[in-house]
Amino acid sequence: MRKKYLKVESIYLYHLTNAELINFLRRFMDLLPLEDDEEGGKHAPALAITSEMVAEGNDYLQTAADLNRQSKLKAETKPKKEIDRLRDRMVVFIIDRISFLRSSAVAAAAELLYIVVKPYKGIGSLSYNRETEEITGLLTDLNKPENVDAVRTLGIEKDIDDLKSYNDQFIALVADLDTLQTYNDQFEALVKEADVKSSSLDMSEKMRDLRVQMGDWYQTSSTLALNEKMSDLRVQMIDWYDEMADRAFASNLLNESEESLYFISGLNALIQSVETSYKQRIAQSKGNQDETPESGELPTEN
Repeated sequence: MRKKYLKVESIYLYHLTNAELINFLRRFMDLLPLEDDEEGGKHAPALAITSEMVAEGNDYLQTAADLNRQSKLKAETKPKKEIDRLRDRMVVFIIDRISFLRSSAVAAAAELLYIVVKPYKGIGSLSYNRETEEITGLLTDLNKPENVDAVRTLGIEKDIDDLKSYNDQFIALVADLDTLQTYNDQFEALVKEADVKSSSLDMSEKMRDLRVQMGDWYQTSSTLALNEKMSDLRVQMIDWYDEMADRAFASNLLNESEESLYFISGLNALIQSVETSYKQRIAQSKGNQDETPESGELPTEN
């Protein structure tokens, strides 16, 4: 009777989210029967997977995790006006809270901090740049060594952290917008100059250099650019996985071992688990859509 060999279950990785794909490949890596090689790396000889391949997989995962985190931060970044409103409210909240606590059991600490924050009342009405400077000053004052104990006594550490986060986000947004405006101004100036010197080779070089600078900035700042990088990386990660899975199957077919059997069994269980989770996510998503009334349609009463 012909022996039946274990096959690696098929899985369509492209339908997974970035986070799901990263999680799947991390768990895949954890299943590898790794051993130390002669050069200090990790390889899986039972599956014909070299240390270079393992290192490549780890690099993919690290890069993907970094891109995914950057993309989430970009997605969570609120519009400029909204962040400004949030930091305005947080400034008012902190000052009002300190003022209110002056008549409580922690009055001494509150009185100390009220002297610090009182000059910052009304900074929300200042221009963007002035307000940013004032908030930075407020944060600096509240974090001075002589005020740390009072801040802790009033329990406003998180409020101060939130204010710093909003202010930092605002500063980053302004910097991006300023950079974009600078490039736009330079580009418009070159276009006007080009109208005068239509045949200038030097002008063409200047335009090309500016496009390169704008492209470099775009590559590091744009959400779209991050998504494009992640899309390209997903293809590379999936190709890498396919090669590793093929090697594992071939190794088990040609030279079956306890390690190869255990690995393929574990991988198939992982694939089934991921597929089940994916189907549950899709079903839940469809269920939520079915429960949401269409535009202009009111939910019916039972």
